[in-house]
Amino acid sequence: MGSEASTAKRPLTAFSPAGRSNVRGAASRETILDAARMILGTQGLRGCSLAAVAQAAGCSKGTILYHFGTRDGLLIALIAEGTNFFRATIESAFSSYEPDEGGIEDAIRTAMTDLFREENFMRLAAERELGGMGQRNEVVAAELIQGVASLVEAIARFGLSIELGPDLNDLRDRAGCMVAATFGQVELWICSGGGDPGPHCEAAIRSARAIALEGVRKD
Repeated sequence: MGSEASTAKRPLTAFSPAGRSNVRGAASRETILDAARMILGTQGLRGCSLAAVAQAAGCSKGTILYHFGTRDGLLIALIAEGTNFFRATIESAFSSYEPDEGGIEDAIRTAMTDLFREENFMRLAAERELGGMGQRNEVVAAELIQGVASLVEAIARFGLSIELGPDLNDLRDRAGCMVAATFGQVELWICSGGGDPGPHCEAAIRSARAIALEGVRKD
Protein backbone atom coordinates (compact mmCIF):
# COMPACT_ATOMS: atom_id res chain seq x y z
CA MET A 1 0.00 0.00 0.00
CA GLY A 2 2.80 2.42 0.83
CA SER A 3 4.53 2.00 -2.53
CA GLU A 4 1.22 2.43 -4.38
CA ALA A 5 0.42 5.59 -2.45
CA SER A 6 3.87 7.01 -3.00
CA THR A 7 3.20 7.14 -6.77
CA ALA A 8 -0.16 8.87 -6.37
CA LYS A 9 1.11 12.09 -7.88
CA ARG A 10 3.08 12.09 -11.08
CA PRO A 11 4.66 15.17 -12.65
CA LEU A 12 3.07 16.31 -15.90
CA THR A 13 5.12 15.56 -19.00
CA ALA A 14 5.33 18.41 -21.46
CA PHE A 15 4.46 17.62 -25.07
CA SER A 16 7.63 18.07 -27.13
CA PRO A 17 7.36 19.78 -30.53
CA ALA A 18 8.86 18.25 -33.64
CA GLY A 19 12.13 19.64 -34.93
CA ARG A 20 14.68 21.71 -33.07
CA SER A 21 13.57 23.39 -29.85
CA ASN A 22 14.08 27.15 -29.60
CA VAL A 23 12.28 30.12 -28.08
CA ARG A 24 11.06 31.46 -31.41
CA GLY A 25 9.85 28.01 -32.49
CA ALA A 26 8.07 27.38 -29.20
CA ALA A 27 6.23 30.70 -29.43
CA SER A 28 5.20 29.96 -33.01
CA ARG A 29 4.01 26.51 -31.99
CA GLU A 30 1.79 27.89 -29.24
CA THR A 31 0.35 30.48 -31.64
CA ILE A 32 -0.55 27.70 -34.07
CA LEU A 33 -2.16 25.59 -31.33
CA ASP A 34 -4.19 28.58 -30.15
CA ALA A 35 -5.37 29.27 -33.70
CA ALA A 36 -6.31 25.64 -34.33
CA ARG A 37 -8.17 25.45 -31.02
CA MET A 38 -10.17 28.58 -31.83
CA ILE A 39 -11.13 27.25 -35.26
CA LEU A 40 -12.09 23.84 -33.89
CA GLY A 41 -14.19 25.41 -31.15
CA THR A 42 -16.06 27.77 -33.48
CA GLN A 43 -16.11 26.09 -36.89
CA GLY A 44 -15.54 22.43 -36.14
CA LEU A 45 -13.26 19.98 -37.90
CA ARG A 46 -14.45 20.93 -41.38
CA GLY A 47 -13.15 24.45 -40.92
CA CYS A 48 -9.83 23.34 -39.45
CA SER A 49 -7.74 23.10 -42.60
CA LEU A 50 -4.03 23.82 -42.61
CA ALA A 51 -4.71 26.90 -44.74
CA ALA A 52 -7.27 28.24 -42.26
CA VAL A 53 -4.99 27.61 -39.29
CA ALA A 54 -2.05 29.23 -41.07
CA GLN A 55 -4.12 32.31 -41.84
CA ALA A 56 -5.38 32.60 -38.26
CA ALA A 57 -1.89 32.05 -36.83
CA GLY A 58 -0.24 34.45 -39.26
CA CYS A 59 2.22 31.87 -40.55
CA SER A 60 2.72 29.62 -43.56
CA LYS A 61 1.49 26.05 -43.94
CA GLY A 62 5.15 25.09 -44.05
CA THR A 63 5.64 26.38 -40.51
CA ILE A 64 2.76 24.19 -39.32
CA LEU A 65 4.23 21.18 -41.09
CA TYR A 66 7.63 21.92 -39.55
CA HIS A 67 6.20 21.74 -36.04
CA PHE A 68 3.57 19.03 -36.45
CA GLY A 69 4.31 17.09 -39.63
CA THR A 70 0.69 16.71 -40.78
CA ARG A 71 -2.79 17.99 -39.93
CA ASP A 72 -3.30 14.86 -37.83
CA GLY A 73 -0.07 15.68 -36.04
CA LEU A 74 -1.45 19.10 -35.18
CA LEU A 75 -4.70 17.60 -33.89
CA ILE A 76 -2.84 15.01 -31.82
CA ALA A 77 -0.76 17.80 -30.29
CA LEU A 78 -4.01 19.52 -29.29
CA ILE A 79 -5.21 16.30 -27.65
CA ALA A 80 -1.93 15.96 -25.73
CA GLU A 81 -2.19 19.59 -24.62
CA GLY A 82 -5.79 19.03 -23.55
CA THR A 83 -4.79 15.98 -21.54
CA ASN A 84 -2.12 18.00 -19.74
CA PHE A 85 -4.70 20.71 -19.02
CA PHE A 86 -7.18 18.23 -17.54
CA ARG A 87 -4.52 16.48 -15.48
CA ALA A 88 -3.14 19.77 -14.18
CA THR A 89 -6.67 20.82 -13.17
CA ILE A 90 -7.25 17.55 -11.34
CA GLU A 91 -3.85 17.45 -9.66
CA SER A 92 -4.16 21.05 -8.53
CA ALA A 93 -7.42 20.14 -6.82
CA PHE A 94 -5.83 17.04 -5.28
CA SER A 95 -3.04 19.18 -3.84
CA SER A 96 -5.64 21.10 -1.80
CA TYR A 97 -7.04 17.92 -0.23
CA GLU A 98 -7.26 18.05 3.54
CA PRO A 99 -9.00 15.12 5.30
CA ASP A 100 -10.30 17.33 8.09
CA GLU A 101 -11.10 20.37 5.93
CA GLY A 102 -13.84 19.21 3.59
CA GLY A 103 -12.12 16.06 2.35
CA ILE A 104 -12.89 14.54 -1.03
CA GLU A 105 -15.96 16.75 -1.48
CA ASP A 106 -13.86 19.92 -1.50
CA ALA A 107 -11.27 18.39 -3.82
CA ILE A 108 -14.01 17.46 -6.30
CA ARG A 109 -15.62 20.89 -6.06
CA THR A 110 -12.27 22.61 -6.63
CA ALA A 111 -11.57 20.49 -9.73
CA MET A 112 -15.03 21.04 -11.24
CA THR A 113 -15.06 24.75 -10.52
CA ASP A 114 -11.69 25.14 -12.24
CA LEU A 115 -12.83 23.04 -15.21
CA PHE A 116 -16.18 24.73 -15.80
CA ARG A 117 -14.85 28.23 -16.23
CA GLU A 118 -16.17 30.35 -19.08
CA GLU A 119 -12.63 30.91 -20.38
CA ASN A 120 -12.29 27.12 -20.83
CA PHE A 121 -15.35 26.87 -23.10
CA MET A 122 -13.36 27.13 -26.35
CA ARG A 123 -10.81 24.55 -25.19
CA LEU A 124 -13.55 22.12 -24.19
CA ALA A 125 -15.43 22.71 -27.45
CA ALA A 126 -12.26 21.93 -29.40
CA GLU A 127 -11.69 18.72 -27.41
CA ARG A 128 -15.27 17.70 -28.16
CA GLU A 129 -14.63 18.08 -31.88
CA LEU A 130 -11.50 15.97 -31.54
CA GLY A 131 -13.53 13.33 -29.74
CA GLY A 132 -15.83 13.14 -32.76
CA MET A 133 -12.85 12.74 -35.07
CA GLY A 134 -11.64 9.88 -32.91
CA GLN A 135 -14.61 7.83 -34.13
CA ARG A 136 -13.26 7.99 -37.69
CA ASN A 137 -9.48 8.22 -37.29
CA GLU A 138 -7.61 5.39 -35.57
CA VAL A 139 -4.52 7.47 -34.81
CA VAL A 140 -6.55 10.22 -33.14
CA ALA A 141 -8.66 7.60 -31.35
CA ALA A 142 -5.54 5.99 -29.88
CA GLU A 143 -4.30 9.35 -28.59
CA LEU A 144 -7.71 10.11 -27.05
CA ILE A 145 -7.86 6.72 -25.36
CA GLN A 146 -4.39 7.17 -23.93
CA GLY A 147 -5.32 10.65 -22.68
CA VAL A 148 -8.48 9.45 -20.95
CA ALA A 149 -6.58 6.50 -19.45
CA SER A 150 -4.02 8.87 -17.92
CA LEU A 151 -6.83 10.93 -16.36
CA VAL A 152 -8.48 7.82 -14.95
CA GLU A 153 -5.15 6.62 -13.54
CA ALA A 154 -4.44 9.99 -11.90
CA ILE A 155 -7.84 9.98 -10.17
CA ALA A 156 -7.51 6.33 -9.13
CA ARG A 157 -4.04 6.85 -7.66
CA PHE A 158 -5.33 9.80 -5.67
CA GLY A 159 -8.16 7.64 -4.31
CA LEU A 160 -5.65 4.95 -3.38
CA SER A 161 -3.41 7.44 -1.59
CA ILE A 162 -6.28 8.50 0.68
CA GLU A 163 -7.67 4.93 1.02
CA LEU A 164 -10.93 5.73 -0.77
CA GLY A 165 -11.48 2.20 -2.03
CA PRO A 166 -10.56 -1.44 -1.47
CA ASP A 167 -8.13 -1.73 -4.40
CA LEU A 168 -6.74 0.04 -7.45
CA ASN A 169 -8.93 -1.78 -9.97
CA ASP A 170 -12.08 -0.70 -8.13
CA LEU A 171 -10.80 2.86 -8.06
CA ARG A 172 -10.00 2.78 -11.78
CA ASP A 173 -13.60 1.73 -12.46
CA ARG A 174 -14.92 4.56 -10.31
CA ALA A 175 -12.53 7.05 -11.87
CA GLY A 176 -13.68 6.04 -15.34
CA CYS A 177 -17.29 6.64 -14.34
CA MET A 178 -16.37 10.04 -12.88
CA VAL A 179 -14.64 11.07 -16.11
CA ALA A 180 -17.61 9.92 -18.20
CA ALA A 181 -20.11 11.74 -15.98
CA THR A 182 -18.04 14.93 -16.06
CA PHE A 183 -17.68 14.94 -19.82
CA GLY A 184 -21.40 14.31 -20.12
CA GLN A 185 -21.96 17.66 -18.43
CA VAL A 186 -19.26 19.26 -20.60
CA GLU A 187 -21.17 18.00 -23.64
CA LEU A 188 -24.43 19.48 -22.37
CA TRP A 189 -22.76 22.83 -21.68
CA ILE A 190 -21.28 22.97 -25.17
CA CYS A 191 -24.51 21.88 -26.85
CA SER A 192 -26.35 24.65 -24.99
CA GLY A 193 -23.99 27.17 -26.56
CA GLY A 194 -22.14 28.14 -23.41
CA GLY A 195 -23.64 30.65 -21.01
CA ASP A 196 -23.74 30.05 -17.28
CA PRO A 197 -21.68 26.91 -16.53
CA GLY A 198 -22.93 26.81 -12.93
CA PRO A 199 -25.72 24.23 -13.32
CA HIS A 200 -23.45 21.88 -15.26
CA CYS A 201 -20.67 22.31 -12.74
CA GLU A 202 -23.00 21.50 -9.84
CA ALA A 203 -24.40 18.44 -11.64
CA ALA A 204 -20.86 17.19 -12.32
CA ILE A 205 -19.92 17.72 -8.66
CA ARG A 206 -22.94 15.73 -7.44
CA SER A 207 -22.25 12.87 -9.86
CA ALA A 208 -18.52 12.69 -9.13
CA ARG A 209 -19.07 12.85 -5.37
CA ALA A 210 -21.65 10.04 -5.46
CA ILE A 211 -19.38 7.82 -7.57
CA ALA A 212 -16.28 8.52 -5.47
CA LEU A 213 -18.00 7.81 -2.15
CA GLU A 214 -20.19 4.89 -3.22
CA GLY A 215 -19.88 2.17 -0.62
CA VAL A 216 -17.31 4.10 1.40
CA ARG A 217 -17.93 4.32 5.13
CA LYS A 218 -17.72 7.83 6.53
CA ASP A 219 -17.01 7.88 10.25
